[in-house]
Amino acid sequence: MNEERKKERKKERKKAPIILLAVGILIVVLAAAWWLFVRPQLQWLALEDIAVEVTWQEEETALQMFTGTITIALDTHESVAYIGNERIVMRDGVRIRNSRPYIRMRDTAILNENIAAIIEADMSAPVGVIVNGLYGQGTEAQNAMIHSLLGGELARDRFEVYFQWYNTIHELGHLITVHHGTFGPHDMEGTRHMVDEELLVNSFAVAFWMHFGEDEKIYALEEMVNYVLSNLAPPVENMNHLDFMREAIDEERFEEVFTFEIYGWFQFSMVHAILQERDSLDLALLLAEMTGMENIQLQPPSQLLVYPVLGVDMVPQIVADAVSVLRNLGVSVPDVYIAFDTDPNNHSLQYPMSRVILEMSIATGRIIPAYR
Repeated sequence: MNEERKKERKKERKKAPIILLAVGILIVVLAAAWWLFVRPQLQWLALEDIAVEVTWQEEETALQMFTGTITIALDTHESVAYIGNERIVMRDGVRIRNSRPYIRMRDTAILNENIAAIIEADMSAPVGVIVNGLYGQGTEAQNAMIHSLLGGELARDRFEVYFQWYNTIHELGHLITVHHGTFGPHDMEGTRHMVDEELLVNSFAVAFWMHFGEDEKIYALEEMVNYVLSNLAPPVENMNHLDFMREAIDEERFEEVFTFEIYGWFQFSMVHAILQERDSLDLALLLAEMTGMENIQLQPPSQLLVYPVLGVDMVPQIVADAVSVLRNLGVSVPDVYIAFDTDPNNHSLQYPMSRVILEMSIATGRIIPAYR
C-alpha cells in the first residue's frame, strides 16, 4: 500500500512542473491579449493628480503631428508617449487640475469632448511655438532652388544668418504683438493690415540686433539680402513691395504670393529698406508700439549676444537669450518653444497653443523647449 502511495506521489510531483508551466503560459497569453486587444480600448481622461492615458485614433493636434498613445503623469510632471513600438519619456511636463480623481471610458467622442474642455481651460496661459525650416532637408526641387538662389557654396551660411539668426527674432516679434493684442491674429480688429505687422516686426528684429547683436552679423544680413534681391525678379513693375503685398492680400491671392520667391521678395525687400534706415530705429519706441507699454528704459547692453557658430543647435539659445533680455526690460513674453520643419519654406509662429497639445508634440520629439 505504501509503495502505491509513493508511486502516486511521485507521479504527482512529476505533473506539478507541467501544471505550473501551463499556468504560466496561460497567464502570459492572457496578459498579452489584454495588452494587445483590451488595453488600447481603455481611454483615460486627464484629471487631477492621476496618470492619464489617451489612445489617439488619427486625431490631429494643432501641429498635425501626433498619432499614438500619450500618458501624462501629473503629480511627477512626467509624460510617456508610445509611437509605434517606441516609448518616449518626457519630464517637466504639464499639470492639469480637476475635482474628480479619474474617469475611464471607451467612448472616443466623449473623451475628445472632455479633452477639448481641458485644452480650453488650459488656454489661460498659452505658449508660443516658433517653427524653423531646415536647410537642405526639403524636397529635391526646394533644396536646389534655395541652394541656387542663395549662392551655391555660400547658400547655407546665408540661410542660417537670415532664417536662424535674424528671422527667429522676427517670429518672436510676432509672438509679442499677438500676445499683447497689438495685431493678432493678423488684422483681427479690422484696423491694421498684415503688411503693417510685418513692417513692425521686421523693424523690431533689425533694431533688436542693432542694440543687442554684433555688427558682423548685421553686415552679413545686409549682404545676404542684397545678393538675393539681385537674383529675384520683382513679380510686378511700377509697384513697390508694400503696395504689391497689400493689394494681393486684400484680393486674397494667397496661392500666388505665398511662395518662397514672391513672399521672399516681399520680405527681403522690406528688410533691405529697413536696413538702409537702421540708424534711425528706436527699439524702445518699437517695443512700446508692440506692447502698449510706456517708459521702456533701454541701457547699453552689458554683454552683446554673440554666436560664433550658427545652425539649428543655436536657435533655442538665441530665443532664450532674447526672451531673457526682453523680460528684464519688463516686456511680458509667453513661454517659447522651437519646432524644426524639414520644409525650408516654413518659418512661422504657432500661437496661442495649449500646453496640453504642446506636451503631446514635445513627446514626439518635434518640439523642444527654448525658454520657460
